[in-house]
Amino acid sequence: MHTITLIRTRLDPVTKAYFARRISEGKSPRDAQRCLKRNVCRQIFKILERRNQPNTEELPQAN
Repeated sequence: MHTITLIRTRLDPVTKAYFARRISEGKSPRDAQRCLKRNVCRQIFKILERRNQPNTEELPQAN
């Protein structure tokens, strides 16, 4: 998770803005990094959750 957030902080403009916003809120860089890690974890969890849910297209039609 640490590596993902470091790379995203360097390269992704949306992530840079998020990080800068957390710093401007008065958080330390370490706290801002922690917030970013939580945010990335939530994004990954949502992706995994959607992946495990059955698609309605795959379910048989009720007659």
